[in-house]
Amino acid sequence: MERFIIFTVFFQYGLLTEMLFMQIAIIILQLTTKSPLPASYRFLSNSLMFTIVSLGSAFMFYFAGGSFDNSLEPWKLVSAGLVYAISYATLNNIVIYLFIKFEKEETKDFFTVALWDFVTSLVLLPMAISYSLLTAKLGIQSVLLLGVPFLFMQIIFKMYFSSDSLNKKLSSAVEIGHELTDSLRSIEVLDIFTQKIQSVVNYDQAYLLDLRKGQKLVLLSSVEAGNLTRSPQFFNYEKGTLEKLPVTRTQVYGKSSELTSLDNFHFSSAVESVMVAPVKRQGNIEGYLVMTSFRKHFFEELDEKMVDLLTSYFEAAVLKAFHYEQTIERSEKCGLTNLYNFRYLTKKLSHELSLFHEQEISSLSAIILDIDHFKSINDSYGHQSGNDILCTFAQILKKYETDGRTLARYGGEEFVLLLPDFTKDEAVSLAERIRKEVERYTFEIKPDLSNDNESIGINLTVSLGVSSIPEDTQSDSSLLRNADRALYIGGKQAGRNRVGVYEGELTQPLKI
Repeated sequence: MERFIIFTVFFQYGLLTEMLFMQIAIIILQLTTKSPLPASYRFLSNSLMFTIVSLGSAFMFYFAGGSFDNSLEPWKLVSAGLVYAISYATLNNIVIYLFIKFEKEETKDFFTVALWDFVTSLVLLPMAISYSLLTAKLGIQSVLLLGVPFLFMQIIFKMYFSSDSLNKKLSSAVEIGHELTDSLRSIEVLDIFTQKIQSVVNYDQAYLLDLRKGQKLVLLSSVEAGNLTRSPQFFNYEKGTLEKLPVTRTQVYGKSSELTSLDNFHFSSAVESVMVAPVKRQGNIEGYLVMTSFRKHFFEELDEKMVDLLTSYFEAAVLKAFHYEQTIERSEKCGLTNLYNFRYLTKKLSHELSLFHEQEISSLSAIILDIDHFKSINDSYGHQSGNDILCTFAQILKKYETDGRTLARYGGEEFVLLLPDFTKDEAVSLAERIRKEVERYTFEIKPDLSNDNESIGINLTVSLGVSSIPEDTQSDSSLLRNADRALYIGGKQAGRNRVGVYEGELTQPLKI
């Protein structure tokens, strides 16, 4: 629309009128549109840009033999006008490109936009020339014949492209929704949501926070400089108990001075615009999506609507992933002790071995533990007492499941502790610490084979077997088999309450 008006004003009234018209248009646009840039910078840069383009293209028009004499033959006006239009589009895009480079902005889509601008100029040129010639013949009546229809056509085009842009955003939102619901792990859902939302709502930084018990914020995922991170550098928040945030629906803060109500959040000093969207489940606020921009008044009403749509997809995806993970966890946990079971252990062992072969870890050790004389405990005190001992024993071992270690119930009264980056000597030392702690511990039970409901304390011991990769093997199955062999030969057969260490065919007990 504006290119048609510029060409028409130039062909009818000349360079000075066209330049004056452009300066007035720049002032009007500056007053009616929001921008993060200072007003003086916007006016001077746009004024300079259009002055350069106007002077350069007018010079080419005159150089090609163009003039504003009504006696000029139409074909000469068309040929000079063609030179003018080509020059205008070329100079305009060159100047814009230089400004983009000066501002250090992305230029990946520039050439597509420039080509579209060039084609638009050539298409609108004959219409502008026709309107100018028609005005010279008919005067004001030309506005009704060509000006008004063209104006309506532009309005229709604008509405169409606006609708097309909205449809594209909605399609992208639906695709993200499908991708979210296809993900069955919470961590995948978090990362997809935080990163992919940028294809629908642009931002400079994004943070997803969970609101625990309505009081405590926990960062789940964030994007800074286009990269996913769990440790953001440009954002901080109150980690302790906090007052309820004044955000019950998606809220946009167009400039930094409006951020005072968000005193729980601390942004980079460069942040100018912020959008905070509550993530709700069954009407209750469960967290917040926080997006920032370095430009003032960056987020629009359409962005708010898109975020509301995407957070509803996110809510459903998180709930689905949560139920799935609960199901998986139940299938991989021992129902009695709540430790991992043999199924999970074999999967974890295979994963740790892959890390070893990829040199992510330098060694892998396994400790197998077996409660001594456990059958006699069941026979003397009953199976419920035996179960109580197993649960207490599991809690003792739980203290050693740190720093990437894996604790699992191997079966019956046997347990396995998997130790990545543990040498054999370190594993043996840890096994001995566990053996001594169990030996000193008094287990409280209520014998179910007795009429007496009084609790009693009993002491028991444990035998252990140790094997390591790469000292003993490089196979996951052999690692457990070797540790089991060390347990029975170096632990049980050597007199129990011992740590057996796998040494090839000879399995030696640790002297106590």
